[in-house]
Amino acid sequence: MPPPPPDQSTPSPDEQLARAYRNAVYVVNGFDLKIDEPHPDFDAWLTERGHHHYLILTAYNPYSTPLPAAVNAERHATLLHLLEARNFSFTAASGSDPEGGWPEELGVCLLDVPREQAYAIGRIYQQHAVVEGQRGGTPDLVWL
Repeated sequence: MPPPPPDQSTPSPDEQLARAYRNAVYVVNGFDLKIDEPHPDFDAWLTERGHHHYLILTAYNPYSTPLPAAVNAERHATLLHLLEARNFSFTAASGSDPEGGWPEELGVCLLDVPREQAYAIGRIYQQHAVVEGQRGGTPDLVWL
């Protein structure tokens, strides 16, 4: 299945949804990352591997519209195929709602991929936002 076509009419998230994105826990290789919080252990992991920049995204639930598990799994598989075809460096990631309002979403953590290319992938998969950061900084929520 190819990636979904780009959608030019991006719906805006409401305040409650924006808060859920900001309060989510983003997990990369066992490191729990939170927006605007330093993560020195994750920074050390990035340093050990020679990475400077990261960006977390998912193909699940376009524009936060829940889809059946099988559809989300298929979208995730197409995302992995796309990243492999482009020879992008990435590792598994996930996002979860600590309050339990949203189920866990599988995703990826792109490593040193040019941000505009990463943003474009987020838009292809109809995401409201991605999580972006650099070694020594804090993760930021970037609205697409």
